[in-house]
Amino acid sequence: MSPGRTQVIAIVALVLLLPLLMWPGLTDYNYAKTIVGLIAISVLLVMWGARVWREPCWTIHTPRVLIALMGFIVAGALSAISASSGRVVAQSLVLVIYFVLLFWMIADVVRDRRDVMWILMALLVSGVLASCYGMLQYAGVVGGSPGQIGVNAIISTMGNRNHLGGFLLYLFYPGVIVLLAARSRWAKTFALLALALSFFMMLVVRQASTRVTFPFVTLCLVAIWLIFRPAKPIRANRVWLCALAGIVCAITLLWITSPLSTHQDTSESTSEISTQSDEDSPIGTIQSWFSTRWKDNSGQERMWFWQIGKRMLTDHPITGVGLGNYKLDFFRYQSAAASADDVDDDMSDVARAAQAHSEPVQIGAELGSVGLFTMLCALGTLAVSLWIRLKHNNEPEQLELMLLSCGILAFLVHSLVSFPAHVVGSSLELVVFCGVACSARYGQSMSTALKLCHWKGKLVHAVLVVIAVAVSAIAVADLCANWLMERGFSQVASGNHAVGEPILQRSLDLDFAPRQTYYYLAAAQIQLGNLKEAQENLERCMTLFPDTEVVLTYSELLVDMQEPAMAQSVLDTVLHVSLQETDEQRARFLEGRIAVQEKEYDRAIRLFESLAVDHPSYEMSYVALGQIYAGLGASALARTSFLRALDLITQKLASVASDSSLPSLLSETQQDRQEIELMTRQIEYLREQLATLP
Repeated sequence: MSPGRTQVIAIVALVLLLPLLMWPGLTDYNYAKTIVGLIAISVLLVMWGARVWREPCWTIHTPRVLIALMGFIVAGALSAISASSGRVVAQSLVLVIYFVLLFWMIADVVRDRRDVMWILMALLVSGVLASCYGMLQYAGVVGGSPGQIGVNAIISTMGNRNHLGGFLLYLFYPGVIVLLAARSRWAKTFALLALALSFFMMLVVRQASTRVTFPFVTLCLVAIWLIFRPAKPIRANRVWLCALAGIVCAITLLWITSPLSTHQDTSESTSEISTQSDEDSPIGTIQSWFSTRWKDNSGQERMWFWQIGKRMLTDHPITGVGLGNYKLDFFRYQSAAASADDVDDDMSDVARAAQAHSEPVQIGAELGSVGLFTMLCALGTLAVSLWIRLKHNNEPEQLELMLLSCGILAFLVHSLVSFPAHVVGSSLELVVFCGVACSARYGQSMSTALKLCHWKGKLVHAVLVVIAVAVSAIAVADLCANWLMERGFSQVASGNHAVGEPILQRSLDLDFAPRQTYYYLAAAQIQLGNLKEAQENLERCMTLFPDTEVVLTYSELLVDMQEPAMAQSVLDTVLHVSLQETDEQRARFLEGRIAVQEKEYDRAIRLFESLAVDHPSYEMSYVALGQIYAGLGASALARTSFLRALDLITQKLASVASDSSLPSLLSETQQDRQEIELMTRQIEYLREQLATLP
């Protein structure tokens, strides 16, 4: 078997298995795919250059779009200038470089139609298996998202139903190439059924952006076909293509008329629209409809994410905040933006995000104007390359290029309101489509032949081997660190802090760019009384993994260490942003504790009384009020507050205990047992305080 054929088979195995990968015990599916993808691509790189040891020269088919992609990589490296974490930049940059190398490799090794069909068939099989798994979760046959049923239970092998919908959207039109290229009737039948299932699952996941993108791409395909008119391959496969079109139309009609297509909140949205349509003009009705759809599909949240990205670009217009650093800096920018006078209150109520939900916005925020420019150059060069290749190919190849271009276009359009470039399965599809479209299978247009002879080729291969070994070693270490972090966190959550601390410390030693591990380690150290070490780890975490939980824990630690001024400055970062009810109670209670430490008792009383009015079932506000009143000698008010707190805690204790099916509480979870122990100690404390009052 030739080296090129072996390389194609290895690529087929990668695109078949990576989207299906699930690794229990790791933080999420995308992380597992990232680590395994880095190792797999490392192996492919070593295989790619191995031919220099058998041949005098290594001739590499090199698309010209690589020049612009190299500029994008340089922009990523420059973004480290303003980055909060240079290691996160390095981590993200390695991923970008590896996917660019994978694109180059595919463009070089794909030579004929069989190579194209094998690779796309592997993606199609992967999509079918992921769809079937998602359908089983939808039907409740296998477990999906915890505590969810129906469409909300679908996570498939992607970890998110929206990721599954995007994966199938990008795959649909390139998958038609398999239907056209397959020679046997059985292969064509499989391709037809696979495409039908993919389209059906696109509807099942109920992703509005997917439903909008698909018809748009379809119209673009019709428009480009009218320009070039490749009729022969369509005539040769007219029966199969008509069958596919008929199935798609039938599925669409059945879905529209089916109650499954209705959202849970449809009745509310429809009533709102119908009320407005009686009063407004037709244009106003259309605007109202789009506005409702926008709100129903998290449009308000996306606007907030984009505003944060705009502020990052404004502050760092040249190089951005750093590749991969959007999630690190979001919390800080959200806190500053939420307190600004020009921000809508509805916008400030949006929770934090790890992604901007728009790839252009995130590239601008992380890489600045340099990154945006190089991205546009890369996309422009790719578009010109595809256009020239369309002009220089015959009809069968033209139609294949059109279908591949539709897969690329679907990815780009969807990325305007989503983040497919940050999902390994979707990124893999884009790389495959671009690599195949720019390969020698469709000629040498917009490409050059790079020749590496004798020692030059061997030197390049040696460099590839060194890079592959280094990246794989770091990836394996990071994998072990993630596994240890999960084990350590489980021990801490179970109350085994002394056991969890060394496990988490070991995770930190192995992790290239640790983030939330600092928080879990600090939580264990707080329980073990190592407050100084916990403070240092929380300070690191505030830079690398800023989160509401981290801020509140850090503020509590500073209050316990009698540093109220510093605690207040940390707490201020969350007081203006949207918080969940428990976090809001915790933050406002902390603010009252800080006022007590600063001996501002009148302010503390106002804060605790306001908290009690807004959250009358939150017992800690009454405990704090009782303590202040007792200290001020107001025994009657102290007794009233303590009795109210005692009543609330007693009710909660009875409620938790009644949920157990065994009187001895042996069926309670560790969290419930800890909660019961805490409430028992609180009751004892309140009774002691009541006994000391006159």
